Amino acid sequence: LAKAVRDADIALQKRSSKKKKKAAADHASVVNAPKSLDVFIASGFPSWQETVISVLKENYNASSKTFDDKALVAAMGKKGVLENKKAMPFANEIKKRVDLIGSAAFDRVLQFNEADLVSEAASHLKSSLGFARVNVIRTDAVGDGFTDAQAKVAQSAVPGEPGILITNHWLAREVNG
Repeated sequence: LAKAVRDADIALQKRSSKKKKKAAADHASVVNAPKSLDVFIASGFPSWQETVISVLKENYNASSKTFDDKALVAAMGKKGVLENKKAMPFANEIKKRVDLIGSAAFDRVLQFNEADLVSEAASHLKSSLGFARVNVIRTDAVGDGFTDAQAKVAQSAVPGEPGILITNHWLAREVNG
């Protein structure tokens, strides 16, 4: 989690330096401005992913450790999953995991409470990475009162892969004020 947050922070700094082609002092004020971290925790997987997993299970032969690809594509088309651009790449990733670890790849239940773990890590993230505020937010709580950026990041979160949004307070003031 700390690495993902740090990578997101570096990406924010690069984006803000490209947008702000002013003097180096201005860039330093952006980089050093107080930042907030929102970590979005999903309680479940998107329904289309569950459908893909179900179809994969139905078309997996455990004894030969192979998938019936023609039947798989037909079943996914029949269930309307192929309309989602992410479905086939997701199915291929799961198939790769099945090749590596077997049918256990179909079981995606987390062996830990992600919200508790991230909440415990929040103070470490705040102090070690220099955030003014760290918010741990369940995706089912996202609704009115959240920004478009927060809603978008919340939609990308899945169990085990929280959504990360870093807000630079200086940039927020610049945009909003």
